[in-house]
Amino acid sequence: MATRISALFAPLRLALLLCAMGGIGVGCDRPDVPVEPSDKPQALYGYISLGDEQIPVESFTTTSDEEYLMLKLSPLEDVLTATTYAVVAVRTSLLGSTIDVQTKYHNDDYIFVYEDPLYYYGPYRPLRSGTILLDKNGAGIVRVRVDVELYDGVKFRYENAALTSALF
Repeated sequence: MATRISALFAPLRLALLLCAMGGIGVGCDRPDVPVEPSDKPQALYGYISLGDEQIPVESFTTTSDEEYLMLKLSPLEDVLTATTYAVVAVRTSLLGSTIDVQTKYHNDDYIFVYEDPLYYYGPYRPLRSGTILLDKNGAGIVRVRVDVELYDGVKFRYENAALTSALF
């Protein structure tokens, strides 16, 4: 009798097994639906391009004396205590002119520093090539364009024509 009941349910078990396998196959054949990235806010002051990376600039500060105009950019909100930053400084006599870093003296005509947890490009080694433009006007607008190749070949780029500084 047990054999007869088992024989009656064999086709039912086979049908259930086939349905279960069919469900698995259908579930696996679904195409992956790409997840759209959330709407990330735009960086407040543009992006630094370091090699292949795009780093948002969330804060900046400017300082100026008789000799240099200095700009510090950071992806962190508090630029004064930031551990990730870029510093570009130009001698005031060169403000408004495009500086070819191969024909001007680093640490005299211009200064460039970049630091983050992975990289440190200090002011002690000259840049390989490129140009730096730093300018200011009486309305407190700072214009910056940096397109340089660092000493190890990494490209660094940043441009903004309208950084507003309360310093001037």
